Amino acid sequence: MGKRETIRALTAGDLARLGTASVLLLCCWGGVVVSFARLRAALLWAADKARVPGSPSPSRIVWAVHVVDQRLPGERKCLVRSLTAEVLLHLYGFSPTHRIGVDRTTEGDIQAHSWLVWNDDVLIGQLPDLDSFEELPPLGQR
Repeated sequence: MGKRETIRALTAGDLARLGTASVLLLCCWGGVVVSFARLRAALLWAADKARVPGSPSPSRIVWAVHVVDQRLPGERKCLVRSLTAEVLLHLYGFSPTHRIGVDRTTEGDIQAHSWLVWNDDVLIGQLPDLDSFEELPPLGQR
């Protein structure tokens, strides 16, 4: 199946989620360098005010973030992907837990990772060694 047939097979809701995920990924990618806390607060506030119709599952919403992230040029870190997914999930009325954890590498450096949890499942940011990260308190529960 070619790209044209694949696009035709998507629902209008999927196409809207892909478009929204594209805009959010780019906004988050550029915005996290300014202030993550301010950007997150502003985007979640807007998402709470601008609920969208439809009832996709959380996994289908996160699917849109993955698809767009793979197709946009450049590389985005886990913080950008998880913030994008969190805002998109809020647009549909979901409030996942945003987790950030830290771990030491074998060289002794500190590394951080960001992921989202919904109903005890990791929606985005799953890693084989996720349990090795020491979780910081969840980002502001809403």
